[in-house]
Amino acid sequence: MLSAREVKSWAENCSGLMQIEVELADKSIVPAYALQDVERGMAEVASPIKRLRIINPFDPAIRDRNRLARLFGFAYRNEMFVPKTKRKWGYYVYPLLEGVRFVGRIEIKADRGRGEMNVTGFWPEPGVRWGAKRQSKLHSELGRFSKLAGVELAQKNGALI
Repeated sequence: MLSAREVKSWAENCSGLMQIEVELADKSIVPAYALQDVERGMAEVASPIKRLRIINPFDPAIRDRNRLARLFGFAYRNEMFVPKTKRKWGYYVYPLLEGVRFVGRIEIKADRGRGEMNVTGFWPEPGVRWGAKRQSKLHSELGRFSKLAGVELAQKNGALI
């Protein structure tokens, strides 16, 4: 394993990299390294979709929890192996991503015997308003997710959460 000093020395002397600045979620700027053609690559990237997505807790985009917190200001912890009394959120909680912003967390459970999926916990991020439009986006994503799981989306009194 390389030390941080060895990696920094390699990056500074690598002809294929250039030093850039990255703005973190807290608005601070930190130095980083990127490929020489990073600007061309960024220009070719499509704008993020505005759909709300349920993100798997093991998705590579959120695997590095410290990076996730630095870049998006989203503190996430998978609590499957945390004793129930010590959990802040729930057993298997999915982050909710809308565009480039994490807007909440949701715990859903499939009841295979009944053929349905239920929302068992929901936590919006502080400062995120859940109006009718965002609620509709969540409902659409839960419908997509339930189809993927091969079950129906259960509703109680017409509401999901």
